[in-house]
Amino acid sequence: MSFRTIGFVAGAALALTACGGRAAQDSTAPIRALLSADALMLVSFDANADLSVSRDEAEAGFAREFTRADADNNGALSPIEFSNWSNLVLGGSQIGPYRLDFDRNVDNVITREEFDTEMRARFSQYDGDENGVLSRTEFVRLVGQARPPAPRREPTPQMGQRR
Repeated sequence: MSFRTIGFVAGAALALTACGGRAAQDSTAPIRALLSADALMLVSFDANADLSVSRDEAEAGFAREFTRADADNNGALSPIEFSNWSNLVLGGSQIGPYRLDFDRNVDNVITREEFDTEMRARFSQYDGDENGVLSRTEFVRLVGQARPPAPRREPTPQMGQRR
């Protein structure tokens, strides 16, 4: 095989790779759905397996999760307890909800009241039709913004013009 043929094949492979990269960022590509860590937790509160989470099921779930997180049973969560709970239940402390979402007064203690207040707010955010019940479709967020941003094109100087 000649160097010219090898060069042609390598160039064609690079061109196909570049096209594939653009296709993945195409604005007509299907929008993906995303379930966040808090949504996955809320889904787990479906005690009667009816594929929805009522406010009562959510309240029971909030109590269970606070009890799970409160390792020393003192009625409050320390930063370490919250981090351990977050890693166990939410899949990691880097993906949210974050400790300061719960600890609004930033005293390094999350009380049961603070925990419940944040969890109720999250429940309400998902309850799009405000009927007090979360359906599966309410958990799904369409995330068109999750697509990688299109590369910003810098203006190129016209030939013969100075910068």
